[in-house]
Amino acid sequence: MSAAHRLAIVGTAGHIDHGKTALVRRLTGVDTDRLPEEKKRGISIDLGFAPLVTPAGVHVGLVDVPGHERFVKNMLAGVGGVDCVLLVIAADEGVMPQTREHFAIVRLLGVSRGVIALTKCDLAEPAWRAEVAREARALVAGSPLEDAPIVECSAATGEGIEALLALLDRQLEGLPGRGAGEPTRLPVDRVFTVEGFGTVVTGTLWRGTVRAGDTLELLPQGRAVRVRRVQVHGVTVEAAAAGQRTALALHALAREEVARGDWLIAPASLRASERLDVRFELLADVPKPWAQNQRVRFHLGASEIMGRLVLLETDAVPPGGRALAQLRLDRPAVAARGDRFVLRTYSPSRTVGGGSVIEPVAARRHRRSGGLDRLAVHESGSIEARLLERLAGVARPTATAVLAQGVGEPEAAVVASLGALRAAGEVVSPAPGRWMLTAAWDAARAAIEREVRAFAQRFPARFGVMKGELKSGLKGALDPALFDAAFDALVRDGVLEQRGERVRPADAPWAPPAAALAALERLEAELERDGFQTPENPAWQKALGAEAAEAAALGHFLGRLVRVNQDLTYTARQMNALREKLAAHFAARPTMSVAEFKALAGVSRKWAVPLLEHCDRSGWTVRAGDLRRRGQW
Repeated sequence: MSAAHRLAIVGTAGHIDHGKTALVRRLTGVDTDRLPEEKKRGISIDLGFAPLVTPAGVHVGLVDVPGHERFVKNMLAGVGGVDCVLLVIAADEGVMPQTREHFAIVRLLGVSRGVIALTKCDLAEPAWRAEVAREARALVAGSPLEDAPIVECSAATGEGIEALLALLDRQLEGLPGRGAGEPTRLPVDRVFTVEGFGTVVTGTLWRGTVRAGDTLELLPQGRAVRVRRVQVHGVTVEAAAAGQRTALALHALAREEVARGDWLIAPASLRASERLDVRFELLADVPKPWAQNQRVRFHLGASEIMGRLVLLETDAVPPGGRALAQLRLDRPAVAARGDRFVLRTYSPSRTVGGGSVIEPVAARRHRRSGGLDRLAVHESGSIEARLLERLAGVARPTATAVLAQGVGEPEAAVVASLGALRAAGEVVSPAPGRWMLTAAWDAARAAIEREVRAFAQRFPARFGVMKGELKSGLKGALDPALFDAAFDALVRDGVLEQRGERVRPADAPWAPPAAALAALERLEAELERDGFQTPENPAWQKALGAEAAEAAALGHFLGRLVRVNQDLTYTARQMNALREKLAAHFAARPTMSVAEFKALAGVSRKWAVPLLEHCDRSGWTVRAGDLRRRGQW
């Protein structure tokens, strides 16, 4: 990407009345205080935004945040996702309480690039400026910003502005790409209505690209929305890319149906959840250890959600300490693996810590209940290790996109890692785009084959077990989708042979045992003894005794028996004879009544009605009121 098209988001941070908004105005010409109350009181209350093109041609979205302690919630809604921070400290006052809290938030969010601007330098003597610079350096010591450049400047006189811009360019050199090709992800930080366009939302596009006409998913509502129009800093564009401040006009969405803290994402790329597994970090200046199960305010993107932090490996976290934990929230959050978040106390609100998301859709965990080693794999393991751990917990072949979402990695990287794991024999792909552990796949195949062989040994007179019975018998051990995939593979690989709905081992040729054939012949004789007035099933089953079930199964499989209904069974010879009688009747007459059928078959109504209904189902006859006509045969 050329320098003219490089994108970045820079956010301000600092104490109230230290000149953040004035500095942004000097840099961009835009007054980010847009609310009447902000104009009246002379302080920023909510987020402000302004475009800036640096001397090196970087297109910067500047996010101006409020500095008052009452509006830290609003500050947090805008500072998430920034690439570089402009830490503003007034040269005439020095480091103040909100300077420290804002810097703590910036550090917790993992911002590693920044410039420290000593503003209002025209109001401070050189010696005092030097003292404030030393104080600023002490503030950032030991952090990723400990070597951040310091520049003295004045929004009022313009002193140091060129140097500040040059330092911003230096900090933005080599900035990694935002992932324009990744699934779209935009945290909503403003919502308003524009006449003629309806509901408009704004936010910093964290990932992906948005175009007019795109369909996105609004979370946590889980609703599909269509983009009508895309703007970047007030200019309508064909597409907005990751790293740009973006406004989207949304089709057919009421203002009340979306709010700050919601997310717009590529459909199905993320899931909302009330439980998140996290690595928690307590700030070093918190006065006492952090106890178990305390109420917190969880900040991610532009959202603030109440919840509790459950420590998983300790009773308390000392100041400056870290621990595995689970967040249990009052309403769903929309997180991805690796997201940085901030925690504030419930009341009074104070920033106490933060951390990173390990598992964005977590199962409920209890302290010392085990499984923390698996959580550690999720946190720091390779993609391959995390994929293996993820697959170990599923009972069916899993889609590539679902795995990519679960491990929080681009789908292309997951496909490459799965390919490597397959080459190593650790995973298989039972169907295109679906994966599972080789051990689980082999176990499923073995379970099915074992049951088929056991049935063949128990019932040698039968060709094999019914597939439905086999699946039902294994439902406690195998997920239905896994059964279907493994069964189809066994047939495809020639391990099992299937005829109709019956299946048996392919390496065991089958022929009806002589004893079973003899029993079948006795059954056929019993059914044919009285013409078409065949005995009901319980009668012949009692007459044949123990051999009845095997004889019947064999007869049905060989096509020598026909089940007319749940009570009556006929031989194939009987049904062929009946069909010949029907053919002779319809050769002489176009229709047939029930009475004529009774006479033709030599049966009473008890047998006539079921036989006629079978003839209708077979297409031999077609019912026309109380009569039958010849079918298509």
